[in-house]
Amino acid sequence: MNEWISEELAGCKLGDKRLVKRLKTILSRMWQSPLASITAACRGFAEVMAASRFFRNEKVSQQQILAPHQEATLLRVSQHRQVLYIQDTTELDFTSKKKLQGTGPLSNLERRGFFAHNELVVSPEHLPLGLWHTAIEARDDQEHGKAQQRKQRPIQDKESYRWLEGYRRASELAGLVSQSQVVFCADSEADIYEIFALHQSLLKAGQPTAQWLIRAKYDRCLLLAQNDSSAGAKLKITQQLEQSPVLGQIRFSISAKEQTRKIKGGGTRKSVRSKREVTQEIRAIEVTLRPPYRPGLKLPPVSIFIVQAVEIEPPAGQEPINWILLTSLECRSAEQALHVLELYLCRWQIEVFHRVLKSGCRVEELQLRDAEPVQLAILLYMIVAWRVLYVMYLGRQCPDLPCSVVFEEAEWHSSWVIAKGGKPPKKPPSLNEMIRLVASFGGFLARKNDGHPGAQTLWTGLCRVQDFAFCWLQTSHLRSSA
Repeated sequence: MNEWISEELAGCKLGDKRLVKRLKTILSRMWQSPLASITAACRGFAEVMAASRFFRNEKVSQQQILAPHQEATLLRVSQHRQVLYIQDTTELDFTSKKKLQGTGPLSNLERRGFFAHNELVVSPEHLPLGLWHTAIEARDDQEHGKAQQRKQRPIQDKESYRWLEGYRRASELAGLVSQSQVVFCADSEADIYEIFALHQSLLKAGQPTAQWLIRAKYDRCLLLAQNDSSAGAKLKITQQLEQSPVLGQIRFSISAKEQTRKIKGGGTRKSVRSKREVTQEIRAIEVTLRPPYRPGLKLPPVSIFIVQAVEIEPPAGQEPINWILLTSLECRSAEQALHVLELYLCRWQIEVFHRVLKSGCRVEELQLRDAEPVQLAILLYMIVAWRVLYVMYLGRQCPDLPCSVVFEEAEWHSSWVIAKGGKPPKKPPSLNEMIRLVASFGGFLARKNDGHPGAQTLWTGLCRVQDFAFCWLQTSHLRSSA
């Protein structure tokens, strides 16, 4: 049994010790073979049947499985002065699994599956600390294609309400770790005025609250002072930014990328972003937003900070890269604005998490026939995906740590002997050296300009290391009994 699994699930309560033991065994098999199906990962018919019974056990819920991981996440969060609480939704496509019951429409009625809305906690150094919450749900067939009707509903009846609920959970986490600042971070889907208003109301009530950082989706109207000469006009965010001074510049390189953008009236437009050096001007302003209209509800004005990073002199035919970020974090200087931009870049970690979940753990290939067992299996694979990223980024942040903080003796001993020959060293190699060695089993070449190993080479290498360790333990047992 992997030590990290025993530690991660130490607080697991399923009402039966046998169920807990079975859960640890299933998670261990998934970790050892994340690329394999559950049937292939299990060792023998008895384990396959035990796993099937576990996923169909009515006494086992998603929250019971997630709870011990949340406890372990809380301990990791408490060791950081600031953390990002990142939310995003991803589609899990099970269209080809015709016998799977309980799926719903995805982007169109022909595609079937689930939406997974995940909330991942990450350090400012990009280290994933754990999955705090997930909602794996199927959309009702009756709800598909009713965007105009949904606009008329109260927010509690909309799918977008999950973003507001996510902010509440981020604030609850902030209350549990009073020494750590929790920053709710999300893409433009979370540009919802009710989140801003909730943050303000929690502050006024003296309750624990998370800060927030959201990419702008709407060019909102501002509430101007009465003595402002343009108070009668509806000044918007972009207009106010144009009138504000430049605080500084940033320069960085971007790679080529194909982009798909939605256009008014429906449909999409594809374009290719060129590889180039980008120079952006930085602006930051404090504004008061004019509350939007809500039927039967009066929302209060909210004061926020806005940071803009807009590309100057883009190549001909290329749209300038323009980021507009809304935040509750104080932002009055170039240094503070740059810090906000750096924090927002952490949001990419949840995209990587989803890629590992779908491409590495292959959750969309699960063969279970009912929604609830599939959702339980997906949740376990989410813990596996988190662990892959945790090992990868820990090696980048703490390269000089001994690899024994992550890898068991049989794992690093066997990997060292297979890769380098001879006997393993008495002292464990560094974590960075071990991670690069493991990634080499997955195709990482470790050339001078290759940088750090990526998630794909690492998770492929980890699968092989598990096999090496198993053989090492078996041969060690045979040598000791000879």
